[in-house]
Amino acid sequence: MGHPVFQHFSVVRSLISEGRLEAARKSNNPEEKREAAKSVVNACVTLCTAVGAEPIPLADFPILTSLQVTMVATIIYISGRRMSRKIAMEFIAALGANVGTGLVLREGARFLLKFFPVWGNAISGAIAGAGTYGIGRAASLYFIDGTPMTEARNLLRRETAGLPE
Repeated sequence: MGHPVFQHFSVVRSLISEGRLEAARKSNNPEEKREAAKSVVNACVTLCTAVGAEPIPLADFPILTSLQVTMVATIIYISGRRMSRKIAMEFIAALGANVGTGLVLREGARFLLKFFPVWGNAISGAIAGAGTYGIGRAASLYFIDGTPMTEARNLLRRETAGLPE
Protein backbone atom coordinates (compact mmCIF):
# COMPACT_ATOMS: atom_id res chain seq x y z
CA MET A 1 0.00 0.00 0.00
CA GLY A 2 3.01 2.33 -0.23
CA HIS A 3 2.59 3.12 -3.94
CA PRO A 4 0.98 6.57 -4.51
CA VAL A 5 -1.89 5.10 -6.56
CA PHE A 6 -2.83 2.84 -3.65
CA GLN A 7 -2.60 5.78 -1.25
CA HIS A 8 -5.27 7.54 -3.30
CA PHE A 9 -7.46 4.44 -3.14
CA SER A 10 -7.15 4.58 0.64
CA VAL A 11 -8.11 8.28 0.65
CA VAL A 12 -11.36 7.51 -1.15
CA ARG A 13 -11.98 4.44 1.02
CA SER A 14 -11.48 6.54 4.16
CA LEU A 15 -13.87 9.20 2.84
CA ILE A 16 -16.53 6.52 2.54
CA SER A 17 -15.75 4.31 5.56
CA GLU A 18 -15.29 7.19 7.99
CA GLY A 19 -18.48 8.81 6.76
CA ARG A 20 -16.64 11.94 5.59
CA LEU A 21 -18.39 11.84 2.21
CA GLU A 22 -21.79 11.72 3.89
CA ALA A 23 -20.74 14.33 6.46
CA ALA A 24 -19.60 16.67 3.70
CA ARG A 25 -22.88 16.09 1.86
CA LYS A 26 -24.94 16.99 4.93
CA SER A 27 -22.72 19.89 5.96
CA ASN A 28 -23.69 23.51 5.38
CA ASN A 29 -19.99 24.38 5.29
CA PRO A 30 -18.92 24.85 1.65
CA GLU A 31 -15.25 24.42 2.61
CA GLU A 32 -15.95 20.93 3.96
CA LYS A 33 -17.70 20.07 0.69
CA ARG A 34 -14.78 21.52 -1.32
CA GLU A 35 -12.23 19.48 0.66
CA ALA A 36 -14.14 16.23 0.16
CA ALA A 37 -14.52 16.99 -3.57
CA LYS A 38 -10.82 17.84 -3.80
CA SER A 39 -9.92 14.46 -2.29
CA VAL A 40 -12.12 12.68 -4.83
CA VAL A 41 -10.69 14.73 -7.73
CA ASN A 42 -7.10 14.07 -6.64
CA ALA A 43 -7.74 10.34 -6.36
CA CYS A 44 -9.37 10.24 -9.82
CA VAL A 45 -6.56 12.31 -11.35
CA THR A 46 -4.00 9.85 -10.01
CA LEU A 47 -5.98 6.87 -11.26
CA CYS A 48 -6.60 8.41 -14.69
CA THR A 49 -2.93 9.36 -15.01
CA ALA A 50 -1.94 5.76 -14.27
CA VAL A 51 -4.57 4.35 -16.64
CA GLY A 52 -3.69 6.90 -19.33
CA ALA A 53 -0.07 5.75 -19.28
CA GLU A 54 -1.19 2.26 -20.32
CA PRO A 55 0.61 1.43 -23.59
CA ILE A 56 -2.23 0.09 -25.78
CA PRO A 57 -3.79 2.90 -27.87
CA LEU A 58 -7.45 3.68 -27.07
CA ALA A 59 -7.79 0.72 -24.66
CA ASP A 60 -7.91 3.15 -21.73
CA PHE A 61 -10.67 5.40 -23.12
CA PRO A 62 -13.68 3.53 -21.60
CA ILE A 63 -11.93 3.28 -18.23
CA LEU A 64 -11.02 6.98 -18.21
CA THR A 65 -14.54 7.97 -19.18
CA SER A 66 -16.04 5.78 -16.45
CA LEU A 67 -13.71 7.21 -13.81
CA GLN A 68 -14.46 10.78 -14.88
CA VAL A 69 -18.24 10.25 -14.89
CA THR A 70 -18.03 8.58 -11.47
CA MET A 71 -15.92 11.50 -10.19
CA VAL A 72 -18.52 14.03 -11.38
CA ALA A 73 -21.38 11.93 -9.94
CA THR A 74 -19.59 11.83 -6.57
CA ILE A 75 -19.11 15.61 -6.62
CA ILE A 76 -22.82 15.96 -7.39
CA TYR A 77 -23.54 13.75 -4.36
CA ILE A 78 -21.22 15.80 -2.11
CA SER A 79 -23.03 18.96 -3.24
CA GLY A 80 -26.24 17.61 -1.73
CA ARG A 81 -27.95 16.63 -4.96
CA ARG A 82 -28.96 13.10 -5.86
CA MET A 83 -26.00 11.21 -7.30
CA SER A 84 -26.68 10.25 -10.88
CA ARG A 85 -24.52 9.09 -13.77
CA LYS A 86 -27.10 10.65 -16.11
CA ILE A 87 -26.67 14.10 -14.55
CA ALA A 88 -22.88 13.63 -14.59
CA MET A 89 -22.99 12.77 -18.31
CA GLU A 90 -25.24 15.77 -18.96
CA PHE A 91 -22.78 18.01 -17.09
CA ILE A 92 -19.84 16.72 -19.11
CA ALA A 93 -21.85 17.20 -22.32
CA ALA A 94 -22.83 20.73 -21.22
CA LEU A 95 -19.17 21.67 -20.90
CA GLY A 96 -19.48 22.30 -24.61
CA ALA A 97 -18.46 21.36 -28.11
CA ASN A 98 -15.09 23.07 -27.77
CA VAL A 99 -14.32 20.84 -24.82
CA GLY A 100 -15.45 17.85 -26.91
CA THR A 101 -13.18 18.93 -29.74
CA GLY A 102 -10.36 19.34 -27.26
CA LEU A 103 -11.08 15.84 -25.94
CA VAL A 104 -10.91 14.38 -29.44
CA LEU A 105 -7.64 16.21 -30.14
CA ARG A 106 -6.15 15.15 -26.79
CA GLU A 107 -7.22 11.53 -27.34
CA GLY A 108 -5.76 11.65 -30.85
CA ALA A 109 -2.47 12.98 -29.47
CA ARG A 110 -2.50 10.33 -26.75
CA PHE A 111 -3.15 7.66 -29.39
CA LEU A 112 -0.11 8.79 -31.40
CA LEU A 113 2.08 9.11 -28.31
CA LYS A 114 1.45 5.46 -27.43
CA PHE A 115 3.69 4.53 -30.36
CA PHE A 116 6.68 6.05 -28.51
CA PRO A 117 7.32 3.68 -25.60
CA VAL A 118 7.97 5.06 -22.13
CA TRP A 119 8.00 8.83 -22.87
CA GLY A 120 4.87 8.66 -25.00
CA ASN A 121 3.10 6.67 -22.30
CA ALA A 122 4.19 9.12 -19.60
CA ILE A 123 2.98 12.11 -21.61
CA SER A 124 -0.26 10.32 -22.46
CA GLY A 125 -0.86 9.66 -18.76
CA ALA A 126 -0.17 13.31 -17.93
CA ILE A 127 -2.68 14.43 -20.56
CA ALA A 128 -5.32 12.06 -19.14
CA GLY A 129 -4.65 13.37 -15.63
CA ALA A 130 -4.83 17.02 -16.70
CA GLY A 131 -8.14 16.50 -18.47
CA THR A 132 -9.56 14.71 -15.43
CA TYR A 133 -8.36 17.49 -13.14
CA GLY A 134 -10.03 20.14 -15.32
CA ILE A 135 -13.33 18.25 -15.38
CA GLY A 136 -13.18 17.74 -11.59
CA ARG A 137 -12.44 21.41 -10.91
CA ALA A 138 -15.24 22.52 -13.24
CA ALA A 139 -17.67 20.10 -11.55
CA SER A 140 -16.66 21.33 -8.08
CA LEU A 141 -17.14 24.95 -9.10
CA TYR A 142 -20.48 24.27 -10.75
CA PHE A 143 -22.09 21.88 -8.24
CA ILE A 144 -20.54 23.00 -4.95
CA ASP A 145 -19.82 26.71 -5.46
CA GLY A 146 -22.73 27.43 -7.79
CA THR A 147 -20.49 28.90 -10.48
CA PRO A 148 -22.41 29.40 -13.74
CA MET A 149 -21.80 26.76 -16.42
CA THR A 150 -20.16 29.29 -18.76
CA GLU A 151 -17.54 30.16 -16.13
CA ALA A 152 -16.96 26.47 -15.28
CA ARG A 153 -16.57 25.75 -19.01
CA ASN A 154 -14.08 28.62 -19.40
CA LEU A 155 -12.07 27.37 -16.43
CA LEU A 156 -11.91 23.88 -17.93
CA ARG A 157 -10.71 25.30 -21.24
CA ARG A 158 -8.00 27.37 -19.51
CA GLU A 159 -6.84 24.53 -17.26
CA THR A 160 -6.71 21.88 -19.97
CA ALA A 161 -4.89 24.33 -22.24
CA GLY A 162 -2.36 24.96 -19.44
CA LEU A 163 -3.28 28.64 -19.00
CA PRO A 164 -3.43 30.30 -15.57
CA GLU A 165 -6.81 30.98 -13.97
